[in-house]
This record gives sequence, C-alpha cells and structure tokens, in this order.
Amino acid sequence: MYKVFFKESSFLLSDDNSFLKNPPEVFVHTSLSSTKNYIFRLLQDPNIFHAKIYASPVAQLFNDFCSFFTVVEAAGGVVRNADEILVIKRLGIIDLPKGHVEKGESIEECALREVQEECGIHNLKIQNFLKETWHIYFRNEKWYLKKTYWYTMTCPPGQQLIPQTEEDIEEVFWLNTRETEQMLPQTYASLRSVFQSILQEKRKL
Repeated sequence: MYKVFFKESSFLLSDDNSFLKNPPEVFVHTSLSSTKNYIFRLLQDPNIFHAKIYASPVAQLFNDFCSFFTVVEAAGGVVRNADEILVIKRLGIIDLPKGHVEKGESIEECALREVQEECGIHNLKIQNFLKETWHIYFRNEKWYLKKTYWYTMTCPPGQQLIPQTEEDIEEVFWLNTRETEQMLPQTYASLRSVFQSILQEKRKL
C-alpha cells in the first residue's frame, strides 16, 4: 500500500481486495490513460479528496502512478533531545528540516546537510531510518512527485539555533513531544505521519 499526499488531499494505492467491496469509492486502474485522467482531474479540483486506487500487483500500480510525474528525491531529519524534537516554522507553518538530494550526494548526507543548513546546528548523527513520505506539488508548469526519506538524529545540546532565512525559515525551536499532537493540525498532511511515528516510538519506551 502506498499513500501519496497533495496538500490536504491524498491518494491511497493498494492491491487489497477489500477495496473492491465499495466500488463507488474506488477507482480500478485498467489503463494508463484513464488513470492519468482520473488523477489529474482530482489534482485540478479545488476540493479536498481522499481517493482510493486499486490494481494488482500494487508495485506495478505505483510504478504507473509515478510515470505521470517528474519524480524527485529529498531527505530530512527529526532531531531529538530527551523529550523534545527540533522543528522549524516556514512561511508560518510548522515543518521539519529537509531538502532535495544534490548530485553525487547520498540520501544520508543530504539529510544531515539539510538539517544543518536549515537549523544552524552542527555535529549531527543519524540514529535510525524512520520512514519515507510521498507528496505531489506543482511548480514551473510541471507536476512533481517527491519522495522524502526521514531519519531520526541527535546533536550535542546547547547549540544556538539559526534559521536559514533565505529558505523562508522564520524560526527554529525545540518542541516538547507532549505538545506534538496538539500541533499536528498546524503542519502539512504529509508530515503528520512522520510526527505520529515519533509519538509511537515514544509510547513504546
């Protein structure tokens, strides 16, 4: 199963046969042209949607879905310090530091570099791979599908936090984990699952 976000909307792609029990709510992928028309009709509709698309195997369905977009890769980090996580505010919205992978750069190198640049902190260390997210955006007359790799990280305490203002970052601050759930409506839909993964890890400890 794959979940792809577009602003507050989403596409859920699956080969789960239970999807077929509610046929009016599920689009069955039978051809590239019909599925592409269905997807872009939704993307250009101003209303929020949560679309379900079915085909088997799901890996082929997702490959076909990706073929409709220019696919780009990015990486970012959730920096943790005791009961706090490091967040940024960009254009008034709570966000996590991330950015596009540069040529010749590994995914892990990108994640470390982006967090360092956007937050002004140093000596970061990756702990674990957390998850990946997918989201769609439109820029310069093109539709993009971005795959973002997320890692948990640590850094030495007591560092000055310096927002990368040239990237429209207004603020960098530590957020107490207990406040995360209340903050979720203030962030992007594609990021909520990242924050929720951190909360789930916390509950297991």
